Amino acid sequence: MKNIKLILLFFGITSTLMAQSGGEKFLVSPEHPNAGEEITITYNAANTPLANANHVEGVVYTYDNFRWLADDITLKSTGDKKWQTKMKLSNKASFITCVFKSDTIKDNGEKMTYSWILDKNEGSYIGWGFLRSPDLQDQVPNIVHDSAYIKKEVTLFWINNELKYHPNARTHVFYEGAKIKQLETGEQQPKLIKREVRFVLTEKNLDNPTQYNIQKAIGLMAQPEHKVFTDSVQNVLLKRYPNGVWARDIEIKKVFSETDFNKKVALYDAFEKNFPQHNFDDVLTDTESLFYDKMVKSIVYNYIVKNKDYSYAINSVKTVSFNMLVDYAWHLISIPFDRDQEGTEKTSLETLKKYADVIVPEMESREAFVPKEYLGKLSPNEWKAETLQSAAREYFTYAKLLEIFKSYDLSKKYLEKIKPIMKFDDAQYNEVYSRMLLREGKTAEAKAYLVSASKANKITPVSIATLKDLFVKEGKKEADFDAYFQSLKSDTNEDHKKKLISELINLPIDGFEMESSRGGKVKLADQKGKIVVLDFWAMWCGPCKNAMPGMNMAVNKYKADENVKFYFVDTMEYIKDFKAQTQAFIKEKGFDFTVLYDSKNPKTGKFDAVYDKYSKAFHFSGIPEKMIIDQNGKLRWMSNGYFGSPSELADEISIIVEYLKTEKK
Repeated sequence: MKNIKLILLFFGITSTLMAQSGGEKFLVSPEHPNAGEEITITYNAANTPLANANHVEGVVYTYDNFRWLADDITLKSTGDKKWQTKMKLSNKASFITCVFKSDTIKDNGEKMTYSWILDKNEGSYIGWGFLRSPDLQDQVPNIVHDSAYIKKEVTLFWINNELKYHPNARTHVFYEGAKIKQLETGEQQPKLIKREVRFVLTEKNLDNPTQYNIQKAIGLMAQPEHKVFTDSVQNVLLKRYPNGVWARDIEIKKVFSETDFNKKVALYDAFEKNFPQHNFDDVLTDTESLFYDKMVKSIVYNYIVKNKDYSYAINSVKTVSFNMLVDYAWHLISIPFDRDQEGTEKTSLETLKKYADVIVPEMESREAFVPKEYLGKLSPNEWKAETLQSAAREYFTYAKLLEIFKSYDLSKKYLEKIKPIMKFDDAQYNEVYSRMLLREGKTAEAKAYLVSASKANKITPVSIATLKDLFVKEGKKEADFDAYFQSLKSDTNEDHKKKLISELINLPIDGFEMESSRGGKVKLADQKGKIVVLDFWAMWCGPCKNAMPGMNMAVNKYKADENVKFYFVDTMEYIKDFKAQTQAFIKEKGFDFTVLYDSKNPKTGKFDAVYDKYSKAFHFSGIPEKMIIDQNGKLRWMSNGYFGSPSELADEISIIVEYLKTEKK
């Protein structure tokens, strides 16, 4: 009896210490609150990363009925670097932990954390233990500092104390206990797992999370050694819960694996009736995470490919996940819109807008509902920020579509919505946004915006022309604009110049001989003494075409310089009349480009001989690929891809060319 009292006394002290883990930096009053009560949270920011913050917000993570909840809080200053807020605890709260933040700076309390135990309620001890277990981070908010992590035996200590003081928690901790015990000992725990699974199965009406924990627990057992037991448990689950978690996982895999399209659709329709999504809002299995969206996607896009039927996708927007909606917007709207605008493939903008009018508002509405995979891990505000980041590109496409159809107010709404993400960071966005300002008569604001975009070197030729027009309208000389424009970029250009120069190479390169769009052939051997800029591209390559306005700026800069040559190598084309299409495209865009047609590859018969040779020699893949060869026939610079800013691309080419022109040999 004395030993028991000593243990309880020791544990009581430990509990009190843990309940005040933030020390004087973090206090909760009343000190021993009950679930459902209002509490006051006090955060002392002195000597923390937020010591000089002008405002403090945060997230409170609550362990409630063996699940995590995440809520946003806003704190008010009470002086002396102290901040306070009030909140009502959830009805079954057993443990809370906080992260405080101001703008991009966060304070999670590091080793001690900012946590409080409500030890009267089930889950209080394992909430504290699970949060800090590095082996259970897939189940908890990933918010603690590495220094707060605890050893496996300490996690087991908190599990044992949970069972000691809240024995009814056994059905909620058996999986984690078995997993940690197995990891801690380095040995299989079949006896423990069998004992616990059998005990849990004596309970009636198991909820979804418990059913799934049984699946995970038997998944810890070595196979095929324990296959008989595993199979028997799975059969029990199927018999008792024919529309339960395990049965659903089986059906998801079955539908996903079906190769006959018509059978797959029939199986999926039956699946949706037997396993309605709202019945599983409280559980997310590995099978669902891996296969559910892929299962839906394979059906939706097969309808489009096989039947040219987009109605299945449009009719499903209310039921598919947020990620699927973003995928719909990308494949059904943004890709065809971009291909239409770049001249690769014409499409009906009316049809795209019809789809967008359905998909985009639904996508936006999901900002208010944290999906189950993020419940307890992201707060509502964090989820909203996550959705905006994920969907910004699609919102921008919609804004451009709306502008074409003169729905200016709605276009403005989406431009403003994504402004925190795209402002001054996306050249095309800067063009569209400044055009909106000018349309509204906000000339001074438009100019200021374009000046900032220029300083960031994220500006298109159209925007440069607009800025030049505004410059001249102010009574300034047109001849002075180029100097003015370059002065805006001087700071960013100098840093960029140092970086580019440091990346220069000096490698021998084999020659080429290719047919020119201007007639005759062009040989690299004939270019000695000249700087040669090669741009590998193709008619089917969207990024290649998007990069051309920037390349055109560079071409125009060196138009009168006979010692700088630009060649646009049309490669990997597969249509018969690609030369005619290429010339028509270049003419339509008004580019004065010399196009070289890649030679036929004797090994494959494809028109990629030069590209194939260079990509293997210099270890790159994909286009656009830019290469600059110096006056001595050495390869000096390479760049793969396009990063969205015409002005920045033109400057990169110019920086390298100018350096090579003055380089000491």
